[in-house]
Amino acid sequence: MLAAIAATSASAQYVSPGTGKMFTFADLASIGNSGVTFSDGAYVVEQNFTISNKDTLRLQSNDVIKLGDKVEVIVEGVADFAPVDTATVTRVLDSSNPKGFRLRGDGRLQHVTFEYVGVTLSGSNDGYTIENCTFKLYNGKLSTGSALTFSAPGGSNVIRNCYFVDNIVSAISSGANMPVGVIIDKCHFLRNTTGKSNRPQINLTCGGDYDVIISNNTVIGIGEPTLAGGIGVSNMLNMAFSGKVVLKNNRIENNRYGIAMIGAMNLYIEDNYLLNNKFESNPQNGGSGISLYNSAGGGKVFIKGNHIENSFWGITIIGKPEVNAGKNEDRQAADYNPGENVFVNNGNNDHLYDLYNNGPNIVYAQGNKWNVTVQDSASIEEVVTHKVDNNVLGEVIFMPAWQSTGINTADVPIAQVVGTRYFNLLGFEAKEPFKGINIVVTRYSDGTIRTHKVLK
Repeated sequence: MLAAIAATSASAQYVSPGTGKMFTFADLASIGNSGVTFSDGAYVVEQNFTISNKDTLRLQSNDVIKLGDKVEVIVEGVADFAPVDTATVTRVLDSSNPKGFRLRGDGRLQHVTFEYVGVTLSGSNDGYTIENCTFKLYNGKLSTGSALTFSAPGGSNVIRNCYFVDNIVSAISSGANMPVGVIIDKCHFLRNTTGKSNRPQINLTCGGDYDVIISNNTVIGIGEPTLAGGIGVSNMLNMAFSGKVVLKNNRIENNRYGIAMIGAMNLYIEDNYLLNNKFESNPQNGGSGISLYNSAGGGKVFIKGNHIENSFWGITIIGKPEVNAGKNEDRQAADYNPGENVFVNNGNNDHLYDLYNNGPNIVYAQGNKWNVTVQDSASIEEVVTHKVDNNVLGEVIFMPAWQSTGINTADVPIAQVVGTRYFNLLGFEAKEPFKGINIVVTRYSDGTIRTHKVLK
């Protein structure tokens, strides 16, 4: 029986009639040639099948779906994968390498755990909503890109409150010619790209009028030298763009690099906590908290309020991106930026590198707290590489730097706590402290963020 389950049937694959009918896996199990059977409390899928346009495939509460080796389910119609309770999709045998689901119509994914299988998204007119799902241990057989892959351009996608854990490739991706609009919010990414390929845990292409918003996530790497980065956004084909990319309030830790930009875009990097993103054996090949590469110019990069600690390089700038990492002299200016980036112990080979401008453009980086005891020009020059060090490089304008106000705090309104988040050392979040060591991230009414460790 096990051998029969593991093998893909050579018979004709089932295709639904396309008459507007809704199918559950229980319905499919009652159809003789569907390749779906019910055994030991689970629906076993032994061969590929297709749900046609106009039809719907529905996952019901407490469904357990087990896919056989190389099995791929194509949904041309609607994928209603939103049980009220939960559902699980996994492999039928430890030796099975199923592919997963290819969704070509509209769909909603909610409360589903996907193990060892991938999901590819394309063709939705309204965008996909994916909430409270888990993607783990994906084998890379459906798409070599990621556990959850966008294979067609499109906007209005939402991924919220999901977990991506120990997938062999990236957690989320889109192709180099596939710009997408997506909100990724309050998700947890843990040790993805276990195959140690040269790709980040989140790997998206931007372009057109699509916005990419990645906020309030934890992105925790394997914590050993690999090629796996944290968050990567790119426009490698130099596509026209009018949308924006926002990376805000994420905790990014223990990756080869923290954030990487390739190509032209309007990018906002704000209030992120980047720690220990240096798991690269050669500092010349990686290890930046934030890496910005744009050979042709175009677009703008706005960097504010980030904490960058213990990377080989704090911020690296290559090519011609227009970077504003702090421009604080005129509060009324359209490009005003208070800076407020904090650099701590970023360096390699016994030298500190807070910001390395390896391009010809002038970079503004005012109002930041540099990794020097005294925030004066002479001291900051030691941690900034720019025109002073090599005449072909652009100047970094870093004065005035961050300074303690020296104002009597009794005369200043005290900012109120507006939110507190607790993380354990694996990057998981809870409303209350975990037992043991907690990373506590507190946000205040004045927009500042404080991070500290507590032991419960």
